[in-house]
Amino acid sequence: MKKLLFGTLLLFAFAVGTYAQPGSRQGPIAARAQEKIAAYKIAFFTEQLQLTPEESKDFWPLYNQFEDERDKLKDKGDFQGKKIELMADKELEDFIVQQLDMEEQQVKLKRDYVHRFMQVLPIRKVAMLQRTELEFKRQLLDEMKRRQENRQDAKPRKPRN
Repeated sequence: MKKLLFGTLLLFAFAVGTYAQPGSRQGPIAARAQEKIAAYKIAFFTEQLQLTPEESKDFWPLYNQFEDERDKLKDKGDFQGKKIELMADKELEDFIVQQLDMEEQQVKLKRDYVHRFMQVLPIRKVAMLQRTELEFKRQLLDEMKRRQENRQDAKPRKPRN
């Protein structure tokens, strides 16, 4: 039953019409993939949290705002992409302090939004939200891994001479 539900949700997610967003820096394929993932996420969260239409109407704008703010915090890191092995000691010290500050800001943001979520959802659903996020990421990674394996298996193998 769970596999049937997952398959149905996955089909729903991939059936969504897709076009690249104007001004987007990504290509149309990446934009389509993100839209499909977003549709799947909505279906997955709605099912797992058993959101009513009224709860969904209030929850999703708030959750999207939370995700945007959380992403902005992650993007603030000046050291993204730099290799720790190549940093000078002073850079490493600054890096560590910045990481700790960012983690504190993330906890504050999460605490603030948990209180906001409690205004629009029953406490039990708010408590299930973090587990639902983790499960969604796990399922998404599993699906991506499965698809990559299928692509590799489908590639024609060159004959050895």
